[in-house]
Order: sequence, then structure tokens, then C-alpha cells
Amino acid sequence: MANATKKFRDAYCERLGIPEAAFEKKLLLASLPSYYWGLGFLRWHLNRSYFKRDLEMIRAVAECTNLRDIRSELTFYHHQKITGLQRNVLHFRVSGKRLLSVANKFLP
Repeated sequence: MANATKKFRDAYCERLGIPEAAFEKKLLLASLPSYYWGLGFLRWHLNRSYFKRDLEMIRAVAECTNLRDIRSELTFYHHQKITGLQRNVLHFRVSGKRLLSVANKFLP
């Protein structure tokens, strides 16, 4: 029952054995489409501000304690307008489906 009250960030870091400081980077890269992992890693180190909106979403879901709350956060961010060729056409952004799939492995 104690696991049910854990925040997503705590459960994720504990299970993977990573420090909380690495949470955002690790989850962001895990939530990108697989063909963008290398480019995402490079962009993370060269221009982290590109992922500003994605990091806002990751910080919001980090505080969630169940999948229903995560779905709600993802819906909120999904309906916000974004611009840019890379984000809209190439989909070089966090995938909500991937993020939810990751969260499903760590939360009830």
C-alpha cells in the first residue's frame, strides 16, 4: 500500500536506481520516439531550452501518484498549441503515449 502513495518521480528513480537529478533527462529520452534518441541526447547537451515545454510536462507528471492523474496532465499539455517544423512535422518531442507506457510500469 505504501507504493500507491509514491510519486512517479520517486518510484521511477528508486526502481531504476538513479538520482532524482537524472529523472528529467532519463524520462525525456525514454519518451522520445526511438529514432530520435541519439538526436535527443545531443540536443539535451547542446540546447536544453528546446525541450522547455516537454520538461514542464515531465515536471507535472513527476508529482502524480496514479495513471489517471498522468493522463489528465498529458491531456492538458496535448491541447496547448505548439509551433515549429521539428515539433509538429517531424514530431521531435515527447510522446504522450510513450510517457504513459513508461508510467504504467512504475505506478498502479
